[in-house]
Amino acid sequence: MQRVLIVCTTDSMIWNFLIPHIRSMERQGMSVECACSRTGVYLDELISEYGLTVYELPFQRSPYSLKNITAYRHLVSLIRLRRYDTIFCHEPVGGAIGRLAGRKTGCKVIYMAHGFHFYRGAPKRNWLIYYPVEIYLSRLTDLLITINREDYEAAKRMKASDVALVNGVGVHTGQFHAYETDCLRTQFGLKKDDFILLTVGELIPRKNHKLLIQAISKMGDPEVHLFIAGAGKLEHELRGLTEKHHLDANVHMLGFCRNVTDLCNACDAFIFPSLQEGLSVALMEAMACKKPVIASRIRGNVDLIEHKKGGLLVKAKDQKGYQRAIQILKENQKLCSRFGDYNAEKIKKYDIQHVEQQFKKLYLNM
Repeated sequence: MQRVLIVCTTDSMIWNFLIPHIRSMERQGMSVECACSRTGVYLDELISEYGLTVYELPFQRSPYSLKNITAYRHLVSLIRLRRYDTIFCHEPVGGAIGRLAGRKTGCKVIYMAHGFHFYRGAPKRNWLIYYPVEIYLSRLTDLLITINREDYEAAKRMKASDVALVNGVGVHTGQFHAYETDCLRTQFGLKKDDFILLTVGELIPRKNHKLLIQAISKMGDPEVHLFIAGAGKLEHELRGLTEKHHLDANVHMLGFCRNVTDLCNACDAFIFPSLQEGLSVALMEAMACKKPVIASRIRGNVDLIEHKKGGLLVKAKDQKGYQRAIQILKENQKLCSRFGDYNAEKIKKYDIQHVEQQFKKLYLNM
């Protein structure tokens, strides 16, 4: 039996994205265990609710933290103690430490890049720091898995033994039927003609929420409502910006939400102005809900959304472009329906079952 260790910087990565893949690997006869840091309740739930074996290591998101040296030493000891055959790494820090430890202990090493920190339009600092590091680490990688076309082309120029492109981590497309479509209108007392926009994501700078709030303010349309699902360090600042522009009645901050499916089904359009993505699960879920999309024209988003077929793509920092796109969809219900139907068909190839087959072929070739 092949013994595999999943290495992630955070427990939330496993909880949010990797459980279906762990189950798939187990069905293929692999023994799978995990190593990650604790960021909240996720680690306990992985053990108690999902029955996973999880080792807590002091990984830090900052690559400059000295605690990562301790994490590396503990990881090497764990690999030797548990005698793993393959190390499957995720996230930048987990990917770096995992590959270094895997190579030192003689294991096969897989790294899944969920979005390189260097990309078209990235700050020069990212290219100066992260690109050389990834070139070096790719030499220690038996299989480098990418999830969007831009990263795949970049990875082919690196030194990994093998490079692959898969359709992200996958989504359960069959779970997104419209069971609940009026929850937002009922809860917030909205009118039938009000136009509901939904965005989902952590409240951090790269998700670009501030630009959306400013765009809604400039539009001055009382029928346009923006719902923001997510929590994060910018929550206080975004609430302050909402109050400053007198948008309390039109911008609704929902916090962390588990009922994203209901929210997607209840909105008129999904809007996603992110500055940096790998291949967004939130965006894929919106497509599975047959929603039209307004998204930034960036890596990952352009893999999923075809301009004027599944939605409207806008330059990431073009506030007026978002205003125009919102107005276009608000005024054309038939266009919204056409975009939504197109997305629901396209997303089928990103279904979790299809993605699992892609991974299965990769494991067999290892």
